[in-house]
Amino acid sequence: MAHEKRLLDSIGPLCEPLYDVFTNAKIAARKRHPEFVADLELRPVLTHVTRGLALYDLRGRDLGTWKTTPQKNAGIALSDGSLSIRVLHQLPDASPPPPGRNRVRRHFYSNPTLNDDFFPPGHNLLALWSETRSGLSFRIVRPVGTWAYGARHKVDLDFVLPAHAADLDSLVYETTDEDLVIVIPREEGEGGGERGITG
Repeated sequence: MAHEKRLLDSIGPLCEPLYDVFTNAKIAARKRHPEFVADLELRPVLTHVTRGLALYDLRGRDLGTWKTTPQKNAGIALSDGSLSIRVLHQLPDASPPPPGRNRVRRHFYSNPTLNDDFFPPGHNLLALWSETRSGLSFRIVRPVGTWAYGARHKVDLDFVLPAHAADLDSLVYETTDEDLVIVIPREEGEGGGERGITG
């Protein structure tokens, strides 16, 4: 799983900044607009406010080789020259949002599938953020095609981004029957190496 390890190592500098800016933005959005918190119809507005505040904060952060890139509608996109990440809000069913009919988004989702003999020079990734009872969570997925809303999403890499870059070294790679690589925390005392899931 050398390819996946290279991707994780490159993403490491974003762990703390992403969790930090979104945690602060979530708190600030609710303080500024408490009237939206209990209103189910208007609560989605908080998602947009949170994203805008996070982007404003992120643009002033030291992200190492990563830089924010301008997007329409205050979208959050990051690039380090070879990797590109778009930060999106995870759908209620925990799936990535489909690209829709927009040609630019559909192209972004169309990564070539990773294999042992081919490591593309560039990768387009999605960072999916969601709110949890304990705070926030980020998942990194690598799309390998397009899909419609409600259809099965097409990704070949899916893992929870830890809040601290140091925790990336404790992740274990597993491959499902659908050739999806998932990355999970290593059990305490478990050795390194790769394991396959069957059934």
